[in-house]
Amino acid sequence: MGASPSSGAPPTLTIKQLDELTRQTHYSQREIHQLHHQFMQETQSGFIPRQDFGELSSMLGINDPVISDMVFRMFDSNNDGYISFTEFIHSMSIMTRGTSNEKLEFAFKLYDHGPHGPKGFLVKSDLLRAMVPLHGMYNGLITTKGDSHNSAEALVDNIFNQMDANRDGRITFEEYKNAALNDPAIVQGLALF
Repeated sequence: MGASPSSGAPPTLTIKQLDELTRQTHYSQREIHQLHHQFMQETQSGFIPRQDFGELSSMLGINDPVISDMVFRMFDSNNDGYISFTEFIHSMSIMTRGTSNEKLEFAFKLYDHGPHGPKGFLVKSDLLRAMVPLHGMYNGLITTKGDSHNSAEALVDNIFNQMDANRDGRITFEEYKNAALNDPAIVQGLALF
């Protein structure tokens, strides 16, 4: 984008960047240009710092700080504490127009975050961290195979029983993907968007 968060200079979108983003996302050049203009109007600095992300996530319907933090980490792909327009447009492209596989990978990565970054698999605590606030927000309306659950823990146990094919206490992306192909309702229960 041309500028770093520390430089304070608003980034500009070059023709080369516009062409790259058109190739890398599911947006047209016109849409990218419009989204960039809106992004610059909203951010003014050209970056969204972590502390300002809560307002944006509220506009996306995400009001829980745990969920907001998970989404911020997904958008901030270089982990510098800021979301650039490039990071924003890539994530939004997947969320709004991505292929089924892109959306599955995005959702998996959303949950796959330990204290030292992604692990490549999910454990119960990964899902529980998100399911506790979601279960509270939706008042138990999240279901798997039509079954409602009295607690977030029961929901996570059910998800693990259905997804952890080899019963090793971990869900790999392949297990996650296979479960989604076999029963899309499982992954719909995990969806944040």
